[in-house]
Amino acid sequence: MNCTQANQMSIAGFLMSKNIVPSKPSGNNFWYCSPLRHEQEPSFKVCRVKNVWFDYGTGTGGRLVDLVCRMYQTNVTGALLILSGMNIEHLDLSFSEKQKDIDQEPGIEIRHIQPLQNHALIQYLESRKINTNIAAKYLQEAYYITNSNDKQYFSIAFENDQHGYELRNKYFKGSTSPKDITTIKGKTDFAVNCFEGWADFISALTWYHTDQPSYDTIILNGVGFVEKFIDMLPKYTKINLYLDNDNAGKETAKTIQNLRSDAINRSMLLFPKSKDFNAFLISKNQFV
Repeated sequence: MNCTQANQMSIAGFLMSKNIVPSKPSGNNFWYCSPLRHEQEPSFKVCRVKNVWFDYGTGTGGRLVDLVCRMYQTNVTGALLILSGMNIEHLDLSFSEKQKDIDQEPGIEIRHIQPLQNHALIQYLESRKINTNIAAKYLQEAYYITNSNDKQYFSIAFENDQHGYELRNKYFKGSTSPKDITTIKGKTDFAVNCFEGWADFISALTWYHTDQPSYDTIILNGVGFVEKFIDMLPKYTKINLYLDNDNAGKETAKTIQNLRSDAINRSMLLFPKSKDFNAFLISKNQFV
């Protein structure tokens, strides 16, 4: 079995084979409490038509092999071994049309965006050793409600190219639609940096004592958007990867390097023993 064959298998069927059932259907989508982390409100979506998944709590997504890699903390070879021999191609779940009409997708409604100034959010950034003056150039703060209740929440907001937001505070990590990458223009445009998330990007700026990257920079806002980055590769002569040093990040870096052998995995060179750039920054500032 190869990746193409494995990714043709039903994600919903695979989850059902593991006794993971959706909390609610919504048209062609199934919503689950994420199998990748503990949560009480479903924020993990599977689109049955496209046979892809997206975890709004972590900003990650992809196809079945990607999911198995994350669920079992393994690489592609390990995921294919797990899927080998499983007869789930035609497994699916059915719900009544009445349920489909009633249920709505969970969502976040932004009520207000303003410059970063909330003391609690600034303290959160400081706890992660991020320079708040640099952060204020790229981050805002959002006030929002969810469709589960009318209570207003606030969090750091990082805008993507389609004007959706990555949201984060001490207790919550999520995003609004539409999801997309974020493009930051650098001082020169012949090279590009690639990060998974905003915290690692701003951690890098903090580490290098600058408020603007030297090269164009792409923040994926989740490795599920790596294909958008891959489409941009031909315009650059130098590629620096600052992806996480976990299985998903390493596999994403390998995918890029298979297409561009000159792409450099800076994460493995700069902080091979840290999970990501922010963890590295914290480790170097732990006695400050």
